[in-house]
Amino acid sequence: MRQYILYCLLGLLLCSTQVFAQKADTCASRLAIARDMYDGGKLNDALKLIEEFYKCSGQRTSDYFKLKAKIYLALDSNSYSLQNIAEYVKSKPGNYITDDDPAVFKSMVQYVQDSLAERQISSVSKRPEDIDLTPASVIVIKSADMVKRGYGNIVDLLSDLPGFDISRTNSVTYANIYQRGFRQENTERTLFMIDGVEENDVWSNIAYISRQYPLTNISEVEVIYGPASTLYGPRAFVGAINIITKSYKELTRIKSQPFTANADSAALGLHATANLSYGSYNTRNLDVTIGGKTSNFTYMLSGAYYQSNERNLDFQSFYQYGPNQVDKISDATYTTNLNRLSYTGTQAAVDAALAKYGATNFVKTQNADGSYTARVNPAMMSTLIAKARAADKATLASTVNGNPLSYANSAADWFVSGKIRSDNFEAGFRTWKLKESFNYYQSLYAAGTNNGSAWAPINTTLYTNYDKRMENFTFSNLSSYEISGLDNASNLVTANTFYSELGRLSLFNLIEPTSLIDGNKNSFSNRFYYYKGQQFRTDSKVTYTKNKFSILGGFEYRYSQLQGDYLTLTSFATADPIDQSSVAYAQEQGTTATLAKGGNQYNTTDIGVYSQATYQLKDSLLYATAGGRFDYNRINTNAGFGQVFSPKVALVASLKKMVLKLIYSQGIQNPSQFTKFSTSTTRNANPTLRAEKIRNYEFIILNKHGVNALNWDASVAYSSIIDAVSSGPDPANASRTINQNNGQYTIFTGQGNLIYHPQNSHWDAYFNVTYTRARQTANSSVVDFQKQIIADIAPWKFNAGANYAFIFNKNAFNINLRGNYVDAKPVGDGTTVPANSGVDGTSYIPRFVVFNSALSYQNKRYERLTLQLVVNNLLNTLYYSPGPRNANANFTNAISGFVPYVAQRDRNFLLTLKFDL
Repeated sequence: MRQYILYCLLGLLLCSTQVFAQKADTCASRLAIARDMYDGGKLNDALKLIEEFYKCSGQRTSDYFKLKAKIYLALDSNSYSLQNIAEYVKSKPGNYITDDDPAVFKSMVQYVQDSLAERQISSVSKRPEDIDLTPASVIVIKSADMVKRGYGNIVDLLSDLPGFDISRTNSVTYANIYQRGFRQENTERTLFMIDGVEENDVWSNIAYISRQYPLTNISEVEVIYGPASTLYGPRAFVGAINIITKSYKELTRIKSQPFTANADSAALGLHATANLSYGSYNTRNLDVTIGGKTSNFTYMLSGAYYQSNERNLDFQSFYQYGPNQVDKISDATYTTNLNRLSYTGTQAAVDAALAKYGATNFVKTQNADGSYTARVNPAMMSTLIAKARAADKATLASTVNGNPLSYANSAADWFVSGKIRSDNFEAGFRTWKLKESFNYYQSLYAAGTNNGSAWAPINTTLYTNYDKRMENFTFSNLSSYEISGLDNASNLVTANTFYSELGRLSLFNLIEPTSLIDGNKNSFSNRFYYYKGQQFRTDSKVTYTKNKFSILGGFEYRYSQLQGDYLTLTSFATADPIDQSSVAYAQEQGTTATLAKGGNQYNTTDIGVYSQATYQLKDSLLYATAGGRFDYNRINTNAGFGQVFSPKVALVASLKKMVLKLIYSQGIQNPSQFTKFSTSTTRNANPTLRAEKIRNYEFIILNKHGVNALNWDASVAYSSIIDAVSSGPDPANASRTINQNNGQYTIFTGQGNLIYHPQNSHWDAYFNVTYTRARQTANSSVVDFQKQIIADIAPWKFNAGANYAFIFNKNAFNINLRGNYVDAKPVGDGTTVPANSGVDGTSYIPRFVVFNSALSYQNKRYERLTLQLVVNNLLNTLYYSPGPRNANANFTNAISGFVPYVAQRDRNFLLTLKFDL
């Protein structure tokens, strides 16, 4: 009996197991049966059965989408087929087609892949995602638009985008780029990348965005606003810019529109595109990209060389070289400076000096220690001021480093890069060097490039990228090794004069200005600079995606070897050109301003752990994203900012025609090695600076991208910045300053974009607007601090452009017109640059409107050649950019300060011959 009961129970168990298995098999078999029905031409039955599979299993797999797309294709429902192909491509990685797929299906898959690629961005979450759904405010500019608009460099492109205030200073940094209303002394709080590999200088954090980058190799430029790129850690503070370079596949598709729609030369193994340009200010530019393919890999090589003399600004008061500039210096300034000069020694030494240089010119006093000090005789002040003026005029009339003093601001930049790719692995390199002007300073203090002043940063980066995609998992690793530094040409040529630089002048140079007295004389000097930083970085991440859930996790490690301060070497300039063929002065003989205990070399470790998850709360309607990053920073054994956690949360609602985004994100900025350790005779180092922090609240609304002729988006953002770094009195030594976490800021921005791009039309156009209200709300180093306007930020900015293309008698033309309106930028009292009185004492950098244009021409007979004429500043408007750093130069008490404003280029031309092979 017991055996019978046991057999019955076993039988029931086996039957129930079989039932469940049969149900699962039946569920899965419906997909196979539907496939058989499709092969047999029973399309409607197949469609019905495939929907039953979905209801039964609750899953919409890649096979489900593919079969459904093929059924709709056979039913001539191309729109439904495209929708399902799009879901199919998004649901699985790679291998989208097989040999037995219909040719039309294969073409549609290729079309969808291209369309999705157009809408995807990888810079926000370190993985490709739909630009409509990505939890950030994003703009993507494609290479085709860059070509049509005639951009000469990346700064030209950024000038046409909302959310940027750009000051072209044509100096140590060609342009200062202030994103989302946060003015800084350099472009160091925006993360700049090429293919996700960082470009910011590892020692100073500066992004040297100048004229070195080859535009022929750019596929698109992705711009992210705010710290929504939390996953990048302590560098994407106010935003990020990522240049995506062309793949070999993209290069083979290059067409000289509109005649070469079928001109792909896929049979060739080698492809190239080049720009050769010449223009105003003796500007010359060569820009080349070459790609090739073998049976196992593809490779790309790219290079650019840029040279220009720039506009002569000697009509501007701060750049008028020559002895007459000395007449702008008041007697009061000379009196103050001459009273600072002294000579101390024994009574015998002082008496001997007075006997030699004229006792009536000086007076001596006895000091408490028994020594004597000689100073200027007040009764002889007028006579000695006259001598000082004459000496200073002679210095400004001299020949310095091979040339007479004159305004000169030349630039010579180059860039070389290469990459090789095979399947999932890519390796590459890039190296560049700039040689640009020290246009920071006025002519009374510093000489131009013809006299040896130059800033020459160099950068070399090696990288590897491995990316493996599976059904639900994606693994990738990006590793890079970057070397940043300065070339030997980096040299600041300054005047040692009685009106300004007294540190290398003797009291008795008043009588013998050009004689070397106690190592000092009235002359120009060379101050050579050197630094070098090295950084290894590796970043590994894993992404898991299934149904409505996606999660990304990663680990980043950096190890850096960085100098603490510049090495500098100062020597008197001569009439002969500089020769460093046998010695690199600053590198081999230089010292720091004040060498700190422990030396000048620091080892830095950075560790970052990050994760971000997205869940569809309602199928294809509401997406919730949450993530964050933990960062740890240590310099040597006891410095660095320690540990910080930065969270991010977002809700994205994908409605029928619109997308709404609500985002909260935090970011941090690690103060650079320069900010922590650079010193001077009046500034101490502070290696314990904390990370700057930003909290950002943002709302975005946009219409869904697709086949719409008109696309638009609008956003508002509020940012609160704390622990911002600036200089203040050193609590341990009131006579010196120190960089401190002393500032707080609040910034409100609103921006909107409108893009009109109809299909099969000759026209396209764009318009964008930015509103910014930026304030500094606290500075703990200033007693009774009053709220200030952040200087050099325009409250309103408008950019607009239109493009018209047409063909006439086998001649193709493309006409582009762009305009920029920039509102007046406040400076002076009540702002963060109080020493800058503005243009003509107005307390503003005046508002301006400037127009730029590009005309492209192509003849069908020579369809691989395009000729383009760019005319910038069409109306020849005189307008200004704010000066660099704190923009505090004047002709009285800040002669060695930074110029307050810089006149921009007048009407200028650039003629470019474009060649595609």
